Amino acid sequence: MSMRGRLPAVLAVAAGVAVVLASAISAPAKGRVGAAARAAATELIYVANADSGPVTAYTAGSHGAVASVRTVANPNNPNTFWDPWGVAFDTTGHLYVQTFLSEATTFVFPPGAHGRTLPSRIFRAQGPDNQAIAVDAKGFEYVVGGETFEAVNVVRPGANGRPGDLYGVAVARTIPIDESFNPWASVAAVDAKNEVLVAVARPRGNAIEVFAGGAHGGQRPVRVITGSRTGLGSCPGTPSPCDEVSIAFSALTGRIYAAVSDGPHRAHISVFAGNATGNAPPVRTIEGRATGLSGKVIVGMAVSPRDGTIYAMVKTSSDFGPGRIYAYRRYAHGNAAPLRSFTDRTSAFANSLGLAILELPRHR
Repeated sequence: MSMRGRLPAVLAVAAGVAVVLASAISAPAKGRVGAAARAAATELIYVANADSGPVTAYTAGSHGAVASVRTVANPNNPNTFWDPWGVAFDTTGHLYVQTFLSEATTFVFPPGAHGRTLPSRIFRAQGPDNQAIAVDAKGFEYVVGGETFEAVNVVRPGANGRPGDLYGVAVARTIPIDESFNPWASVAAVDAKNEVLVAVARPRGNAIEVFAGGAHGGQRPVRVITGSRTGLGSCPGTPSPCDEVSIAFSALTGRIYAAVSDGPHRAHISVFAGNATGNAPPVRTIEGRATGLSGKVIVGMAVSPRDGTIYAMVKTSSDFGPGRIYAYRRYAHGNAAPLRSFTDRTSAFANSLGLAILELPRHR
């Protein structure tokens, strides 16, 4: 186990990939109408729960205190440590669960996994202290973190380790990250060009760095979003508070989403053009008292592949405090109230971190 101990939370997002499975759960009871409600009824929001908790899933249209409709439990494979911080899906519906502590293995579950379903493969790209995972449309896997130095390790599609080697696999390339050790939720995503986006916390100004994807890209970003107009804040270090950034990308809207937790004061969600670079201002920002974000901490984000609804895991006090998932409409801007919110009736999302969205098949 890492000597750094329990640290602020991680990731994961659905990496902008829409996924459709052949099997579905029943839709929630009627009572919500309109396109947004219909879309929400055909999506599941998966939540990573640290401290050995299961991965839990909820209908996207949930509101109030609810129970999960699906869980994926610790498979108890030999030489693994189950500590879910991040979740993601690939285009075939496989669920990726990224652990943070110890050997920081990545578990890949088959489509429709639930309960004690065993993973179809396990691999370890680096570790301990991995923050996030994202998967592109070609199947390349991007694992962000590392205790010795921050990096993105690019793993080839289908990588599969062995228990005797602690599931270690060769990486296609390693991309150093321009920040000190600073794990947080949802720090990685992939865009429509299969580029990998990484949220970077730095004293001179936080950034979203965009790198070429796959096995043959360089170590330098192809573009960087940073500067005073971006609203991404900075991370000067102790004793000053650190502005933490979580990100997501939507293939539906072509936009980059950044949630900034501004120390103890305020939090906001900004939407950037998909090709934004340099000191680019956001297209719009969700911020204000009515949003429910003031004084809160946002540890994970995901965007609906069907209607662009923005989902955020919002904590009331700290990254491991109780929380709720807030849903905001696609074009929400300014002091916009959430469409709805919900929490787990048992856990209150106390150890919940990253989010990913699974799209269910449409009923005819």
